[in-house]
Amino acid sequence: MECGCNSPYIGPSLANTCGGNSFILFMTLLDSFIRRTCDLSQICERVVPKTAPDLEYDFIVIGAGSGGATAAGRLAEVPHWKILLLEAGGDEPPGSQVPSMVTNFVDDPHMDWLYKTEPQEKACLGYPEKRCEWPRGKVLGGCSVINGMMYMRGTPRDYDNWAVSGNTGWSYNEVLPYFKKSEDNLDIGTAADPEYHARGGPLTVTRFNYQPGLVHDILVAGKQAGYPITQDMNGAHFSGFTIAQSTTRNGTRLSTARAFVRPHRHNPKFHVMLNSTATRIVIDDNNGKKIATGVEFIYKQKKYYVRARKEIILAGGAINSPQLLLLSGIGPKEDLHRVGIKQIHQLQGVGKNLHNHVTFYMTYILKRVKNINDLDWAGALEYILYRNGPMSCTGLSQATARINSKYAEASGLDPDLQIFFVGYLANCASSGQVNAYANPKEPYTPKHITISSVVLHPRSRGFITLKSNDPLEKPLINPNYLVDPHDIDVLVNGIRVIQKVTNTSVFRNKYGAEFEKEEYGECDKLKYDSDEFWKCAVRFYTGPENHQAGSCKMGPSTDHLAVVNPELEVHGVRNLRIMDASIMPKVVSGNTHATIVMIAEKGIQHVKQRWLSTSLQDRFGSGIHSGTLTKPAVLNAALHEPVSNDYPNYYGGEYPQYTSHELRQARKPTLYYYY
Repeated sequence: MECGCNSPYIGPSLANTCGGNSFILFMTLLDSFIRRTCDLSQICERVVPKTAPDLEYDFIVIGAGSGGATAAGRLAEVPHWKILLLEAGGDEPPGSQVPSMVTNFVDDPHMDWLYKTEPQEKACLGYPEKRCEWPRGKVLGGCSVINGMMYMRGTPRDYDNWAVSGNTGWSYNEVLPYFKKSEDNLDIGTAADPEYHARGGPLTVTRFNYQPGLVHDILVAGKQAGYPITQDMNGAHFSGFTIAQSTTRNGTRLSTARAFVRPHRHNPKFHVMLNSTATRIVIDDNNGKKIATGVEFIYKQKKYYVRARKEIILAGGAINSPQLLLLSGIGPKEDLHRVGIKQIHQLQGVGKNLHNHVTFYMTYILKRVKNINDLDWAGALEYILYRNGPMSCTGLSQATARINSKYAEASGLDPDLQIFFVGYLANCASSGQVNAYANPKEPYTPKHITISSVVLHPRSRGFITLKSNDPLEKPLINPNYLVDPHDIDVLVNGIRVIQKVTNTSVFRNKYGAEFEKEEYGECDKLKYDSDEFWKCAVRFYTGPENHQAGSCKMGPSTDHLAVVNPELEVHGVRNLRIMDASIMPKVVSGNTHATIVMIAEKGIQHVKQRWLSTSLQDRFGSGIHSGTLTKPAVLNAALHEPVSNDYPNYYGGEYPQYTSHELRQARKPTLYYYY
């Protein structure tokens, strides 16, 4: 079936993602069906990238991940602004739109930066060179194209702690409207509390269309183990076991590229350049004031320079944002001089405060469940025709728990453990035959699942710096995993929680769950199942949860490690902001995608607050400061947002007059939320 447009091939194919020649035929056919299913692949709705930039834009956004795509899309809603969005990767392949293919494109060099940590002293000891892998999205949509799609916001305490540390405007009650602003929650009234959610935004949020039976039994097991069950982890009850909501629409992945960028594909003032790697932000010195004026980047081995009339938005993520600042001469003098880069601006915190949720995986055998392949032609047909069945979900991964370890504070307001479940994933098959064994050579092999405990409040801190002044060389990443023993204690307590849950009657009697023992190097010399044994094991097989954060932390100017202020402006450099996970002072208690979208929403609010009022002064002169104005759009712009998401013409229509006093009142921050 043709989709009625000149549809370029967007790779990579699913045929290359399953790790063996036996998968190629079936996965090639499946990939072809997906590409030719037009509303699924959205081939005709893709952005047509530019092959050469203009010389100048109002705004340049660097990085098109969770934060950058959101920021660029929101900027593009203002009709008279001209925007350039730079992304180092290509467009998202059709296969990545399928929820069950959630892990297929990780480790693919076309979509993943393939980062590895430096050798660790206290962790990752069982991996080659003692390095942990850090998957990071290198694609339009960034990590929102390869993540688990789980929509989780953190807890109220997370944001209140940000505010207490000097970040005015970032308390939970102040950021909640920005979560709601982007949201189109389809489960309000069932799995979502209407007080905490909204409809009408570009980011569709809903539960997956399908759940394997074990997903519901995980909730039963959680209850049997003494933990509460919550319908809405993002509502009033944020602790317990739940079936999480996801960023999906009609059974398909909803990346930020699809939600925020593709709707502007016909906007002549919105330019997207793919496979374009930013190498430097140009900083000018204007009478002692440092101003970001442009961006250098490489596209097809050719270097370009583009000027920004207003601002540059950096959204490279927790790794690439500090890397680009350092390449631009912004950061600690000693780090820059070591690689031969002239310091332009001293900011001691660039690359510091790096941290990540850390985890440990435990494999369980389900002795009473045959290892039947979860992907077959019947399931593929159900998905392609109806967007339902095993391919419309991530298997067990939609079940999760956020709970208190024994080390958490007694109030229960600050849970420090998350439990994840992995299994029943319909992502690879060799024949597509219904009820085929996953391993035909060993048909009686039972099914396996993986359960992991995650430390939500890691105390260990690391750093990112440059290996050289080559902008194409990967940075040096040292998370210093588990250097704080508290992180190990919480992980081990999470192991005890998993043992408690899997020892419930539903796991034992219905599924025959049994832990699959592994070898953990020198740990086998310790008494098995003792706390000391597990403390050794988590150091041996340390798992990164890929919620990296903090490397360009937000904070007041009195914080010597702060890189951006609460308006997300880089301290001491005008016209440069950062909108990604790197600004988090402390990573939130859960998956980070929803929070990054919120950060971009709030950041663009500050951008519009500044530049829309400035444009009004240019247009109406002193009339803003004295006398009256007759256009309603003046009041809208004084709010720094149009009243409607549709962005009507700012300067049309006949309305009552507004005085300069009313304009000043309209600028009060509490009114910004109504946009």
